[in-house]
Amino acid sequence: MAYNNSYQNRGYSNNRYNNNNGYQRQQKPKAKKSGAKFTKYTPQSGANAGQEQYLTTGWKVSNRELISIKAVTTSKSQLSEKGWFGSVAVTFTNTKTGSQAFHWGTMQKSTGKVVVDSMAFVINPKAKNGGYAGTFLSK
Repeated sequence: MAYNNSYQNRGYSNNRYNNNNGYQRQQKPKAKKSGAKFTKYTPQSGANAGQEQYLTTGWKVSNRELISIKAVTTSKSQLSEKGWFGSVAVTFTNTKTGSQAFHWGTMQKSTGKVVVDSMAFVINPKAKNGGYAGTFLSK
C-alpha cells in the first residue's frame, strides 16, 4: 500500500497564497476619521442679528475620542481683499470628556476653509469624501 502525502488528498490547495477555496475575501471599508460642513445663516437675535454669518463645523476622531469643531464668524471678523475673514472663533470640544478649547482662526469666505495657525490645524469642507479636519498635509 502506497502512502501519499500530497496536499490534494488532504483537501488543501497547492497554492499557498490562494487558500480560500475560490471565495474572495471582502475587505472592510476604512472608517472615516474626519469630516466638515459649511453653512451660511442669519441670526434673528443677539449681537449679530440680521447680519449674514458663516459657520464651518467639523469632527475628528483622535485616540478613539470624537472631537467636535465649530468655527463661526464674529463681529470682530473682517473680510480681507483676498476673501478671507480674520478673527474667526474656533471651539474644539471633546465629546467624551466635555472639555473645550478656544482658538482664533481665519476662514475663506467662498469655500468655508478654516485655518488655525496656532495649532497647525485646517478644516476643509470642500475636500474629497465629505471634508477634512486635521493637521496641515504637506505634499
